Amino acid sequence: MAQFEFDERKQSATLVAADPGFDFQGLVRDLLVLSKARVVSLLVFTAAVGELLAPSFREHWLNGMAGLLGIALAGGAGGVLNQIVEPALDERMRRTRRRPLVDGRVGVRGALLFGVALLFGAILVLAYGTNMLTLGLTLIGTVGYGVVYTLYLKPRTPWNIVWGGLAGSLPPLIGWAAVGDPVSAMPLVLVGLIFVWTPAHFWPLALCCREDYAKACIPMLPVTHGVKRTCREIVNYAAATLALSLAPAALGAGPLYGVVAAVAGAGYLLMTLRLKRMPEGEAMDRYARKVFNASITYLFVLYAALIGGHLLTMSGYF
Repeated sequence: MAQFEFDERKQSATLVAADPGFDFQGLVRDLLVLSKARVVSLLVFTAAVGELLAPSFREHWLNGMAGLLGIALAGGAGGVLNQIVEPALDERMRRTRRRPLVDGRVGVRGALLFGVALLFGAILVLAYGTNMLTLGLTLIGTVGYGVVYTLYLKPRTPWNIVWGGLAGSLPPLIGWAAVGDPVSAMPLVLVGLIFVWTPAHFWPLALCCREDYAKACIPMLPVTHGVKRTCREIVNYAAATLALSLAPAALGAGPLYGVVAAVAGAGYLLMTLRLKRMPEGEAMDRYARKVFNASITYLFVLYAALIGGHLLTMSGYF
């Protein structure tokens, strides 16, 4: 793996600017980018669905709120660790070269302090507000993403996002555990659903950025196995996501969820099939990014339907 120099002058930047014209709002934006707030918001949302579906949510909703806060803090810590480890790589990627550490808007020491504060905050909140299972699962997810995926899987195997995606698939189970319910089939299915969704979600973006990954010597699937193989795998994982997304309907999610899952899954699968048929070029790259964005909406719709179906079932409509 090629090693890239990173401008040490950027590492000397501090977390808080010393001049009177210090931009507080800009710092807040940079910290949100460092903690990958958009990604974390999706983790928190899927954890919230796990909590709402859990039988004990009404009795232990305060523990659930603590669980969501802990997941948000821990997810942010994982995002910070990821960027501390990869500033040289981020500098080579058009998608990431404006990140705060790369530009020097935030220093490495400041980012490290921020990440440690988030992690310790998560540990305190989860230890005192939930239970040891919730804390353990959250730490597994944080270490899995920030260390195992970032340091070992991403630079070594084209299947990095498959195995690394397990860390990001745990929040529904974490949310379920936060309210004190024992592990059962439903949260495990929700974990599996995100696990198989993740490659079909990320590889379209990897297609758009394949040239940057190649220059950075990162063995993403489009770089190592080519565009056509990547498109086939996207279709395979989209089909697997559709199949598994129907399982919650049999576990009590209700017919409304089953209909939404079938329609949304079929629509996303059709998008991936169209992507597979497109010739390599700029048009395919643009459509791949559209597929990437659609995958986020797809997961949101699935989990929103889970909540809707559950509420209707609880109300006696089904």
